[in-house]
Amino acid sequence: MTGAVSPLKIIAVGVGLLAVAGCETPVPPSDGVILEDALPEGTVIPAAWSTSGAPSSAVKGDWVASFRDPNLTNLVNEALRNNRDMAAAVARVEAAMQTVVIAGSPLLPQIGLEAGAQASRLTDRDGRLDLNRTSQVLGGALAASWEIDVWGRLRSDKAASAALAGSIADDARFLQQSIAATVARSWVANIEIAQLAAVSREATEVYENLLIISDERAAAGAVSDFDVVQARARVAAAKAATSQITTDQNTAIGSLEVLLGRYPGLRLKPAASFPRMPGSLPASGLPLSLLDRRPDVSAARNKVKAAFYNVKVAELTRLPGISLNAAGGALLEPNLSLLGTNPDFLRIGVNLLQPIFAGGAIDADVARMTSRQAAAVAEYGQTVLEAFKEVETALANEKALRAELANWQESLKDSDEALELANDRYVQGTIDMTGLLVLQQFQLERQVNVIQAQAALLNNRILLYMALGEPI
Repeated sequence: MTGAVSPLKIIAVGVGLLAVAGCETPVPPSDGVILEDALPEGTVIPAAWSTSGAPSSAVKGDWVASFRDPNLTNLVNEALRNNRDMAAAVARVEAAMQTVVIAGSPLLPQIGLEAGAQASRLTDRDGRLDLNRTSQVLGGALAASWEIDVWGRLRSDKAASAALAGSIADDARFLQQSIAATVARSWVANIEIAQLAAVSREATEVYENLLIISDERAAAGAVSDFDVVQARARVAAAKAATSQITTDQNTAIGSLEVLLGRYPGLRLKPAASFPRMPGSLPASGLPLSLLDRRPDVSAARNKVKAAFYNVKVAELTRLPGISLNAAGGALLEPNLSLLGTNPDFLRIGVNLLQPIFAGGAIDADVARMTSRQAAAVAEYGQTVLEAFKEVETALANEKALRAELANWQESLKDSDEALELANDRYVQGTIDMTGLLVLQQFQLERQVNVIQAQAALLNNRILLYMALGEPI
């Protein structure tokens, strides 16, 4: 047919376009460049941690086992199996992986089947229907279309989805570590509250004994009713404190049970003693190595890369889109079937779309994606600085908390001795009730201080493991 384009020529054009489509996917900035852009000018990351004596070897992992508490290990494992937030995070990772597949699908030819039927009736010039002049045509075809990724827009879109999926996977890993750390800290908190409750009950017994002694001495005329009233007031206050601690204990147990994926029936019983404090600081690695160990830092960096690719997608939208289309099949027309002359057909075409005017939408999209990239870079920088701060703070606090605990323990030892002497002297009548109660209150407060310092030291170690990105 005159003027018709040969299918061979169209295929040749397509092959040529495929050769042009060999452009590589844009490469995002290196991790070092991203970090340099993310931090304020002049920010220097030291070669070692600021705390003197902090280890610099590689992380060994399994920090939960370092506490040598089977109950804690079992609770962490239970939470990782059953926690609902963890289950949701796993589902989000799976959805993100499928999004990458969807984003990459336009890079391959899209193939489908087409089928249809068409009926027509002809009328005469007066509009009257002529039933003898009707026709039906049936047809089926195998159709294919392929958008040729000449400029790398589709590959950039897939790369953005892959980077975002990586970020979501990193978030899930960080959540896993967070859940383990939260379970561990909650376990420590429940033990702390249980020990504080024991101290409160002990205080009640002590004041009740003092009330008995003061009653006896008042009856003997050795002291006034003032001693009795003071002792009675302390008994009531100790009982009230025990009730308050019980409400705190109920809340803490319920929270831990929900974290474990259990029904919050307040049936979990805390241990009587704290897990053993690991003897040495964990191997912490060098500051720069933290950026690859911390999942939240990696997640923020992957968001920067996803934003980079989204900018490229927006920029490449300005360039023409080229696609190949082909369809082939057969037509079935009843009248032609009688003659055995039903035609087969083949359609091949090339489409090109060059955006010319879109009301400023393309430029606005580029500006929008560029701003999002800048935001992602800034957020990455903030995440990095927060990560360094958490490690430096926990390392420094480790020494301070150890010293605090040692001082409280020494003070408790001395207050025990002073209280023992004071009790003897009250019975002997050489010290009054007010002085005895002051020493008793001081000794009880030291017990509380020791318990709280032990819990704080354990909690800080858990936070340090978390800050260092220690694997479970």
